[in-house]
Amino acid sequence: MSRLHREILKQKLFNHDYSTTPTSKIILVELESSNITVQSEGPSGFTHWSYSGGSIEQLIESMNMEVSKKPDYDLIIIDKK
Repeated sequence: MSRLHREILKQKLFNHDYSTTPTSKIILVELESSNITVQSEGPSGFTHWSYSGGSIEQLIESMNMEVSKKPDYDLIIIDKK
């Protein structure tokens, strides 16, 4: 049954009309979990990917690389400490 629900949600996502969706571009860095998420949403559709793991140095290097490749994205850094 859950597979059916997942398929229905996937079809709704793929058939959604994004033409009036405001553009949102975000690079989210979560220091506590060493996670980087890059996502965009807008009239051209939706993309999302995430990277996790490694040292804080690797996280910062990955963050800098993403910011230099996507300078028009908003950078959000979360530090819960």
